[in-house]
Amino acid sequence: MIGPLFRSPRRGPRSEPREPGTRRRTKNLLVDMLEYLIAPLGRWEKQRLVIETVEIPIAGLGAAFDGYRIAFLTDLHTSPLVPRWWLERAVEQANALRPDLIALGGDFLDDDPHYIAALADILRPLRAPDGVVGVLGNHDHYVGAQGVREELVEAGVRELFNSAVILERRGDRLAIAGVGDLDNDVIDFDRAVSAIPSDVPRVVLSHDPDVFAWWPPKRRLDLMLAGHTHGGQAYLPLVGPPYVPSQFGFRFLKGLMRDGDRQVYVSRGVGVSGAPFRWGCPAELTLVVLRPRHS
Repeated sequence: MIGPLFRSPRRGPRSEPREPGTRRRTKNLLVDMLEYLIAPLGRWEKQRLVIETVEIPIAGLGAAFDGYRIAFLTDLHTSPLVPRWWLERAVEQANALRPDLIALGGDFLDDDPHYIAALADILRPLRAPDGVVGVLGNHDHYVGAQGVREELVEAGVRELFNSAVILERRGDRLAIAGVGDLDNDVIDFDRAVSAIPSDVPRVVLSHDPDVFAWWPPKRRLDLMLAGHTHGGQAYLPLVGPPYVPSQFGFRFLKGLMRDGDRQVYVSRGVGVSGAPFRWGCPAELTLVVLRPRHS
């Protein structure tokens, strides 16, 4: 592949939150109109939801967490383009994996705020022994972050907004943290992991994988789970995906990447945005299996 024809502009973590302005609201309205027009072109009965099982070694992971299973769902993009039955099927399949924890990577909605009201009903059936956690994505802010947060609470999803939860099993510990959205939130790296002792392995949820490049060198990061890119969503011959919503092009397009002791896994996501189909890039439900890393 020769690289994306278009990519996101250069940007780093924000020092102040950003509220969607008139330009964004106008774009949402135009996109809504377009989505309703092109939605009938979608053929979801022909799409595939691929379960990607990936074993990831984590330094210092205790024996009690060897084989710990995380079902990772991201980029549902509830909208006219993504039928509700497709999302409900993804939820059923996530439960069928019998994970220890379910993690949600954001972009629960696309661009139409009318779909917020359906979110809790879609997510409520999710079940795992250690619960369901998640973060918000950029599109959740476009449609109304407060409304999305209220639906998550109603569905029993714990949002990890620059915060963490520490799990314990037979004396071993594992931390699951989350950060805000790169485009719209303030990302407070210190606050997100300050409550985690330095010897405790940690998995961090971030909607946008570009956050991986900005992670402070002195802050431990074992694994980041992200979405946002849709894996490109559609592949052209030779070129690959013409647009990647990342300032780093194909670097964080999809799959597992390593940078020294740090790792990031980018899911292709469950839904779509901008077009009612995927081409050469099937939707994904990820099962992450943690293993101790032996040096």
